[in-house]
Amino acid sequence: MNTAARQSAFYDRLFPALAEPALRRYACGQVLSVLGSWTQNITLNLLVYHLSGKASVLALLNFLLYGPQLIVAPVAGSRIRAANARRATLCVLATSLTLTSILLVLWLAGALGVKLILLLALAIGISSAIETPARQLLLVSSLRNPLLTSNAVAMNTMVYNVGRMVGPSIAGFVYPLLGPAAAFAMYACALCVMAMCVRSIHPANLSARSRADGGGLRNAVGYVLSDMFSARYLPTLACMGLFAASYQTLVPLLADHAFHNAARYTGIFFAAAGGGSLTAAILLSSAWGPRATRKLLAFAPWLAVTALFTLAFTNDASLSVPAFCVLGFSLTFSATSTNATIQQRCPDHVRGGLVGMYGMAYNGTMPFGYLLVGTVSEALGVRSTFTAMAIVLASSVVAITALHHFKQRRTGAQ
Repeated sequence: MNTAARQSAFYDRLFPALAEPALRRYACGQVLSVLGSWTQNITLNLLVYHLSGKASVLALLNFLLYGPQLIVAPVAGSRIRAANARRATLCVLATSLTLTSILLVLWLAGALGVKLILLLALAIGISSAIETPARQLLLVSSLRNPLLTSNAVAMNTMVYNVGRMVGPSIAGFVYPLLGPAAAFAMYACALCVMAMCVRSIHPANLSARSRADGGGLRNAVGYVLSDMFSARYLPTLACMGLFAASYQTLVPLLADHAFHNAARYTGIFFAAAGGGSLTAAILLSSAWGPRATRKLLAFAPWLAVTALFTLAFTNDASLSVPAFCVLGFSLTFSATSTNATIQQRCPDHVRGGLVGMYGMAYNGTMPFGYLLVGTVSEALGVRSTFTAMAIVLASSVVAITALHHFKQRRTGAQ
């Protein structure tokens, strides 16, 4: 078997969408960009923690970095069309590069304090919230074979969520060895590569309706309310973002208070979560059927609950590391499979709004979780906060599942 045949077999088996050259270029830039983004964001977390030493300030930082997803992402998604997604993405990349360069210059000048970091974090958060729907619409519109939409969305979401887990582990090792400047410089280089990749991509599927209709936020909301899958799993994902993904605020505190080495164990714990995230990505990219995906998707929140309870009651790193691995797996599997399934099922004219609502449900709820978790941890301590997160998440999933079954019975009766 020659090289081309082996590559084709690989794409058909794992990521069929990568058979398209535009998608391969996009994926290369996306991997570097996402890893760089999370490396920078966790570097800012470590820097603010060392400058302030307060969990509440960490919570505020993460609220500013991710909070705009709750409002900006759905509004931007409803207005960005496939026809202008490439231009919007390039504009946001240029803005992100400017903000990262400012961070780098201020740090090298010795003028980067907590207040300036928080101000720049808000600008970074707004930029990222616009970028999320723009990139996903660019990805889908660049496909020459529309049948690959589901696989392309799964690949994109997988890359983002693996980066969410692996990027922090990179920051945990880069920060103590090379300092914040290295992380800022790495992200600046990644943004340049992503911009070059985006410039080489040209939309292939521009229907008349996609040119004229940006999706409409009202239409997207109506679709979610009428679709049983979306009505169940978007709220479930929001609860996981609020009560499980917010664990990231507690990692430096747990590493410092329980293991007495914030930088080292922050890297180890995030690396473990990254390993679980990568496992979920490999599972979803294999020949994993839709029925098996739906079954595991319903069980994934309970994996997160189990992991949170384990972190609440163990002082042993040999148990904490697997718990973070399970937590990373559950979050990535839930986020990736929910987004891929919703976009596979939805009509094209509401796709932009749905991408924004997905960002609102998952990324938009996490900042409130950061604020809540940071405040509670100062009052109750890290261990008790993990316990509270597990209890509230379990209660929320039970309530959402019960409501879903009630609606199913009611619909069936009618």
